[in-house]
Amino acid sequence: MVSHSLSSKQYGVTLLVLFFLGIVFLSVFVSDINLLSSVPRITGFSVTALTFSAGPIGFVVSLTFLVMLTWKIVPSRAEWVKKMIHLGLILVVGFLCKTGFKQMTQSPRPYTEILAQNLLIPQPSHFYNLSALQKQQVIDEMEGMVSRWRRDQWQGERDYSFPSGHTIFAAICLAFFGNIFLQNRRYLLTLALSTWAIGVAYSRLWLGMHRPIDLLGSVVFVLLVYFVSVKLEKLSNKILARCLKAKVA
Repeated sequence: MVSHSLSSKQYGVTLLVLFFLGIVFLSVFVSDINLLSSVPRITGFSVTALTFSAGPIGFVVSLTFLVMLTWKIVPSRAEWVKKMIHLGLILVVGFLCKTGFKQMTQSPRPYTEILAQNLLIPQPSHFYNLSALQKQQVIDEMEGMVSRWRRDQWQGERDYSFPSGHTIFAAICLAFFGNIFLQNRRYLLTLALSTWAIGVAYSRLWLGMHRPIDLLGSVVFVLLVYFVSVKLEKLSNKILARCLKAKVA
């Protein structure tokens, strides 16, 4: 039973491994990003849109769109409900652990190094000793030196760096929905989903929000969750069974 559940997720595991390798490629060949460079409007808008799509608000839109796609693809309504409950459990586990990891590692975001280099703070870790107002004022001091696309993101996310919540969400979507797409031979959808995921990862590097290790660690974490999600799947089946039982009663 367990081996069957794992084999049914082989496409998701493969996509996560390819996602990991894609981030390694970005780290080696596209990592030389100058956070102080001028930014064309179209570039700033595109990268911001990518990062928004996996952010605190935009992820709802992305998730809703993907869920609606699977509604049309998965033939059995009962099977679709099982999968959505399973997805919900994975997302809850993923984001709860992300919050805990950030507090455990307390890794400063890359942009705090820019603040330190410009003598606005003594060292990157000092940024997290400031009050919310002080953090805002320090980042505002970079006006004229950093594009507003990056500066706005810095103002919006002043917590720790490791792991990347955006990448965790993108990796979960890639593994879960990509697995469904490939099982149903929706190759173009899989390609589009993979391109979006790698775009989200790149946007986090480009904006100065994360280092490659943050992204790679996030993918490894999702891979581990995906492996143990067999137990989560059993739990989701129990939840569905109880709901159906209560409905009949």
